[in-house]
Amino acid sequence: MTKSLVIITLGTTLLSACAPYAYNSEITSFANSVNTVVSTHQTGKQAIAIQIAQQQQAAHIAAKDRLDLLPGCDSVDPSGNPPKLKDCTVVKFGEVHAPKATPELIHLANDEPLFAALKAYVTALTAVSNAEDDAALTKATQSFTSAASGLTDAVAKLAPETPSSALVTSAGGVLGQGISLYLNSRRLAVLRTIVSAVDPSIITLGQTVETDLYVIRAHQIRQMQKELHADVATFQAETVDKLNESDYQTKLVALQTKVAAFNQARAADPKAIAKAMVNAHHQLAVALQNKSEQILPVLTAVADFSSAAGQMKTAIDASVSTTEPVTKAATPPANK
Repeated sequence: MTKSLVIITLGTTLLSACAPYAYNSEITSFANSVNTVVSTHQTGKQAIAIQIAQQQQAAHIAAKDRLDLLPGCDSVDPSGNPPKLKDCTVVKFGEVHAPKATPELIHLANDEPLFAALKAYVTALTAVSNAEDDAALTKATQSFTSAASGLTDAVAKLAPETPSSALVTSAGGVLGQGISLYLNSRRLAVLRTIVSAVDPSIITLGQTVETDLYVIRAHQIRQMQKELHADVATFQAETVDKLNESDYQTKLVALQTKVAAFNQARAADPKAIAKAMVNAHHQLAVALQNKSEQILPVLTAVADFSSAAGQMKTAIDASVSTTEPVTKAATPPANK
């Protein structure tokens, strides 16, 4: 697909010389919530990768497999074009390739560039919002333009129907008028133009956020369900009264902690998070365009996003911290 160019001239969006409200607090809250979502994605993907590696290790132990290292373990420096380190891992003897990743890991890994682009976008957005002088605003605007272009182009590859936008910005049209315009007026011109241009991409990206968080949530719930049933078996047994009081208490506390984490994971709603993220960004875009400074909708939207993102992160962190290492190979269910 040929990348289309949307030429956006910031100079056409200037406000009057009064210093308007530039939504710094709301931008900071939105950016923090996006970073929370990105962190949750990273934590969830790492947890899945670790659990899969533990399952493979347990399978080797159970079978007492003959093992070896991949030839890549003899390589120290990156090679090839583009340069990359060769795989180094433990494999069954005679194998020359690392085990294939599971579909869910492949899916999450493929989406990592989108989450990285989203993080870069809000980092640059915050820099524009926090710029304290002309020089800082000029530098931040350049970074913001680049990050916005990177995000919109990444999303356009995911969904070709989404407008691709290499934001070619006539920044000098705004930033060169520092003598006659207040800093916040120039800041608002930058924010108003670029945030609105990126808004369709955020709407599209919301579906990716929802899908990936569902993948992570589903994996963690499945793992916790297995452990809950294994742990409660101790208390279901008729011999439970043989446990001393200390052991009984320790096992019960562990079980109740897992139940609490399980309930948190069930309550976390990826769809609500994605919807809140899309709405918060859209309300910010609307607010930046609205000269009457109707702030309540954007305040409510960023608060809802913060709450939803925080709930999901708390749930995933709790599930990861309470999930036990896999020490036994999975066994098929017995025939009934």
